[in-house]
Parts: sequence; structure tokens; C-alpha cells
Amino acid sequence: MNNMNENFDLFDNYAMKFDFNEESIRRKYEHSYRVMRESDAIVYSIGLEEDDSFLASFIGLFHDLGRFEQWTKYKTFDDSVSTDHALLASELLFKNNMVKKTNLEEKDYDVVRIAIENHSKYEIDNKIKDEKVLLHSKIVRDADKIDIFYQISNPRIIELKSDDSQISEKVKYDFYSHRCVRHTDIQSINDRIISTLSMIYDLNFDYSKKTILEKEYLDRILEYLNNKKLFKPFFEEAIKYLRGCEEKC
Repeated sequence: MNNMNENFDLFDNYAMKFDFNEESIRRKYEHSYRVMRESDAIVYSIGLEEDDSFLASFIGLFHDLGRFEQWTKYKTFDDSVSTDHALLASELLFKNNMVKKTNLEEKDYDVVRIAIENHSKYEIDNKIKDEKVLLHSKIVRDADKIDIFYQISNPRIIELKSDDSQISEKVKYDFYSHRCVRHTDIQSINDRIISTLSMIYDLNFDYSKKTILEKEYLDRILEYLNNKKLFKPFFEEAIKYLRGCEEKC
């Protein structure tokens, strides 16, 4: 059984090359460890074996490896105006051979690579048929979203800023159709908030839905937003959706 402890120094040594005086760098470092822990929690919740626990934790820790270089070079985490951070993470691990310094077995390289490359896509590549790859892609996507909701429910980490704009019709339609909002359909700051909220519709595991509900992340996000009258129906719909999923568990 591989032990994740052997990979912490490698990840830390890479991350520490960047400027930790920058809040964005520190935030991504902390995010990576939280996603690792949430990934392991998902594995435990569905009763997987220790080998899958290691794999999920490994993917969770390294999934955002590209964020450090992305921020340092572009001063943004917006992939559309900089670079695909998931592909960059994959390249750093596999093309730059960082993976050779880890204790990841070669037979699992494709699982890790593909899961990392798919963690931030609108949806998982439908060409992927391997069940193990699909499973770990879903685990890291869920863990990532759980922590995003955690972060934006804590304005000391990420402060959501709304404005006076209305929610565009396409964004509204997709949200109430229980679909994730595409970034290309976002027309305003408030659209972006609803797009983030719509990520609940892409959650795959009961643990993920229960965690977001039980820790009241959505309630806390709404509490910190201005223009609550505009946003409240969307948050009520999201909580209703999660509660419906919980009742089916």
C-alpha cells in the first residue's frame, strides 16, 4: 500500500518556489490539501479500498498544480484569458517527469492524468469509458466543488461581490433546468455567482451533497451577498434540490 506522506514534501517543495506572500498562492496551496482530504472522505463514504484512497488523495493534492505557475505568470485564475490550469498540472506531472519522484505506480498514470485534466471541464469527456478513470474523475470534481463552496462561504478566503445587474435569461433557464451554467453564457458578475451556484447540479456523490447541506455553505454564501432579494430564489432552489437528493439517499 502506497503512503501519501511520501508525496507531501515533493508537493510542498514545488509550491514553496512561488511567492507565499501572495494571498492567491497561499489559497491554492491550502485548497490543494483540503481537496485531498475531501477526496479521501468521498472514497470512505462509498466504501472503496485503500488503493483507491491513495489514488484519490494523490489526484486531489496535485489537481491544481498548474495554478501556481498560472497565477505567477498571468495574475489570474481565469483559464480563458491565460492557460488551461488542468492541462498545465498534467504536463508538470507527466511531461516534466515530476511523477517519477512520487510513489505513484506506473499502471495508475493514466487514471491520474486523465482525472486531473478533466477536473475543471464543464463535463467529463464522454469518450472516457474506463470505469476507474471515470470514478476518480468524479471524485476529484466533487471534492474540488465542495471546497469551492467552503471558500466562498468564508469571505475571509473568497469574497463574492454582486452588483445591480439582472440574471440573464439563458443563465436563469439553465439553472432552473438543473444544469450547470456554461462560462460562455455568463454576461455579468451576478451571472457568474449563479454559475458558481449551479455547480451543485454536477455533484456525483451523496457525501458531497450532504456536506454542502450540513455545513450550510449555501446559507452562509447568501448571507454575505448584497441584493439578497435577487439571489434568494436561486439559493432556495439549490437547497431544495440538495434536500431532494438527500431524501433519496
